[in-house]
Amino acid sequence: MKPYPECGPCVLKWIYERVAEPLSEAERFTVLRNVMSVLSRDLGPSVNLGVLCNRSLAAAEEFFPASAPGYQAFKGKCNEAAAALIEKAKAFIEKGDTPRDRFERACGLASLGNVAPVGAPSAPFEFSHVEKIILGEDPLPEPTGDPYDAAAKARQVFYVADNAGEIGFDSLLIALLKEMGSRVSLVVKKDTFFDDATLEDVRSFGLEKMVDKVYSVKLIFNPEEADPELALAFKNSDLVISKGTGNFEVLKGYPGKKILFLLKSKCGPVFQETGIPQGQFIVQLEG
Repeated sequence: MKPYPECGPCVLKWIYERVAEPLSEAERFTVLRNVMSVLSRDLGPSVNLGVLCNRSLAAAEEFFPASAPGYQAFKGKCNEAAAALIEKAKAFIEKGDTPRDRFERACGLASLGNVAPVGAPSAPFEFSHVEKIILGEDPLPEPTGDPYDAAAKARQVFYVADNAGEIGFDSLLIALLKEMGSRVSLVVKKDTFFDDATLEDVRSFGLEKMVDKVYSVKLIFNPEEADPELALAFKNSDLVISKGTGNFEVLKGYPGKKILFLLKSKCGPVFQETGIPQGQFIVQLEG
């Protein structure tokens, strides 16, 4: 995905809000200067937005450890909130009349899990959208394309996770992919990276026993910067499932790959790229 002009200040705000809380005033100014330096040098219509975000994150990476304890506690709350709904979510999926219906229900719940409250990690957290779907109060997101057909034909699925908590709903979709005969590779973060899922969160939902391989990356996954084994797994995949905005920014428009995007339409640029109005959830197959 290419940047829109408003993506520049958004990247700066997104990073600053996530690292600033425990820092001194001098360190906060350093974060701002470092990220603005990257944006002033690299922001333009020809760069990949996800790559630009990674460069900006790398400029502030030294300050990540200071924010880690708060996010560790927050991620625990997210996992607890998801775990409280998992059995109900599983029952909701199983009520689908056909394999297609069950798969689309699982995709919808995985998409609806893609929420991150303003003010994290101090804000309260809940999966109210998921709960309303389970209770029949809201409709599922309407798929664009035919995700079920793509999954049914795929033998190698490359699943790029996003946040803790929502990875619990990812586990329900991954369980169906395994039932369909797919080999699933899962990508999470190596270390605490704000509220993103790590191996610790994978273990919270038993996913390490479900998938065929778990890979970890330092920043947002980028096929062009991945180590050889991970790059090969991506290349050999029949279907990529991309969770969240950061992965969408890297992988949107990636040539030669069939990609299922699951996320919330959180801003104008995502609406422009997908046609899904801001505030709604996306289940969209590309390629």
